[in-house]
Amino acid sequence: MKAIATHLPYLQSLDVSYCRKLRDEGLSAVAQGCRDLRILHLVGCRFVTDSLLRTLSDNCNNLEELGLQGCSSITDSGLVLLVQGFWRLKNLDVNKCNNVGDIGVTSVSKACSSLKTLKLLDCYNVGDASILSVANFCGDLQNLIIGGCRDVSDESLKQLAVACSNSLKNLRMDWCLNISDSSIECILQNCKQLEVLDIGCCEEVTDAAFQGLGGGLFELHLKILKVSNYPKITVVGIGNLLKSCNSLKYLDVRSCPQVTKADCDQAGLQFPETCKVNFTGSLTDPEVLF
Repeated sequence: MKAIATHLPYLQSLDVSYCRKLRDEGLSAVAQGCRDLRILHLVGCRFVTDSLLRTLSDNCNNLEELGLQGCSSITDSGLVLLVQGFWRLKNLDVNKCNNVGDIGVTSVSKACSSLKTLKLLDCYNVGDASILSVANFCGDLQNLIIGGCRDVSDESLKQLAVACSNSLKNLRMDWCLNISDSSIECILQNCKQLEVLDIGCCEEVTDAAFQGLGGGLFELHLKILKVSNYPKITVVGIGNLLKSCNSLKYLDVRSCPQVTKADCDQAGLQFPETCKVNFTGSLTDPEVLF
């Protein structure tokens, strides 16, 4: 790392993901020597701490993309320090950083209004305060992953759907157990640019979430939809969805006891010609979900 810092002062992109022995010392040398760094990926570098984020803040003011997935020592304090030094961040991945919560995410959203991608998978301390802050300050957000953030509820998601109605394209919110029909309906009615939606394992959602689609009076741009593990959804709800989803390429209805292939055939459901339907888990999820 020190050699990189010394000999590549104009370096703009660095990916050292899964270099598990890397520590703050070497990466801090890169931050200090490569001050025009724009993209930095540190996925799985578990020894990275908040100290590095302070160094990045002090030296790399042009940083636009930062990948910290699985850097479990990163905390809210580190994110607060990070955004004190710059506001150009567009893509932030803190998936599986379980010490990150509302304080850190709120600090990022307030400082980085041009944020396009925010990944918070399995950040258990993230709740409504984070999503409300994103809605208030990041109106151009395109990609949001909050799967496993079980404290997120309808209130914040409705505000997000309205605030980012013209920009949001990819929303993953599986295992958000506090959401209900009202927020799903709001998302579908407002986010007309939405192409990818994962609402798997949100067990309280029913067919009512899809009743407001107007019987196909307007078209959704959804290409990938996951509604797996839904005991309360039936072929009636899926049928309402299909009336507005002519561009659908992948539909996941695994573990939906009332939406089997036999049920769909009996109901006469017509899937788009190019749509792959995952009834049993025999198909692989598209990479865009991760």
